[in-house]
Amino acid sequence: MKIKVNNLVSSLGILLDLNQKASQVNILEASSMVNYDFKKFSHHSIKSTYIAMEICNELDFDYDCKKKVYVSCMLHDIGINSSNNYYLDTKQLIHDHCEKGSKILEKFPKFSNLSNIIYYHHENYDGSGIFNISKDLIPIESQIIRLSDIIETIYYDSSSPDLRKHIIEWVKNNSGKLFSPLLSSAFLRISKRDIFWLNLDNISFHDFVFKKYTPNFDLELSLREFLDISYVFADIVDMSSSFTGEHSKNIGDLSYMISSSIGYDEEKCIKMKIAGLLHDIGKLAIPRSILNKNSSLTIEEFHIMKSHVYYTNLVLEKIEDIPDICEWASNHHEKLNGKGYPRMLTGESLSEECRILAVCDVYQALREDRPYRKGLNNDTIFKILNESCNNGFLCKNALSHLKNAL
Repeated sequence: MKIKVNNLVSSLGILLDLNQKASQVNILEASSMVNYDFKKFSHHSIKSTYIAMEICNELDFDYDCKKKVYVSCMLHDIGINSSNNYYLDTKQLIHDHCEKGSKILEKFPKFSNLSNIIYYHHENYDGSGIFNISKDLIPIESQIIRLSDIIETIYYDSSSPDLRKHIIEWVKNNSGKLFSPLLSSAFLRISKRDIFWLNLDNISFHDFVFKKYTPNFDLELSLREFLDISYVFADIVDMSSSFTGEHSKNIGDLSYMISSSIGYDEEKCIKMKIAGLLHDIGKLAIPRSILNKNSSLTIEEFHIMKSHVYYTNLVLEKIEDIPDICEWASNHHEKLNGKGYPRMLTGESLSEECRILAVCDVYQALREDRPYRKGLNNDTIFKILNESCNNGFLCKNALSHLKNAL
């Protein structure tokens, strides 16, 4: 089985955009005086990447550079996570954001050579950036991302008639300071074309507007390489809440254990592990104030929390090459009696794999400590699980498989 890198990068770009809006970060960067208010971000990764690719095309950069810029810019904010909400020092936040993002990329198969680009994407041309390197010491790809990132951040309100003029003047004034004269001049030429701003305004029509600016990768990931990436995102998901610990990784292990014990072939066992690792990836779209709430959720908050399964499906479906993994991961809150969510599927629509994931999720959640209770012992857990099966929520066969595997 192969996973196309194009599909994966596009999917992760969507995920990071969802994560930024949920992170509720609002910081003023001292060196540029740009306000990064994530609540105003919409399609930030895609829009920044569109700007970056326009600059690459304007300067006729070679194909290898374009590919690096495309992937790096789509993933440039991968270092953002829930801890950002608690920083008091803006400079430290940006430092850690760059450093964490760089370390995450080091673990990505076929992407590890991009970690340095992420590390330096907040540097300024005159050396006043976070790591104080300047001019040609900053990778050109990092310089392109820096310019594109800031322009997109400032251009949050496309209905303002004076905003385009403001951005153009601002780039002119910061040429040789924040940005290299080469890149500044390229942007100023691009900015004269109405189509540039119209594309930026309509980037939500992603497949229509953005596709022709996407490099045509011939790269593919093996299933095991995708497994490595799934572990990275399981870590990010589990870190997004102070309550989850290693929930996603434990679900991955349980799913693999059961799959192996009932005789699935090795490829399918790995797919089940990936589904377990990624089943809660949609939680990155949920506000941290809800994920980390110490008390009971309100009805409105619970509805928002339930939407995480919808976002899991939204992100995984975009990859296209993993329809089975997407189905299993996205249905882990569906119930046999049709009282689950988000689609209220009934038993005949739920495969054995979906049923196994659902049982693993409940079992693992009951084992873990929560603010309102300690983790439960197995006797108590299986009493609860048996009742759930008797009431038509969970599958008796899937529960039996879990018991036998354990």
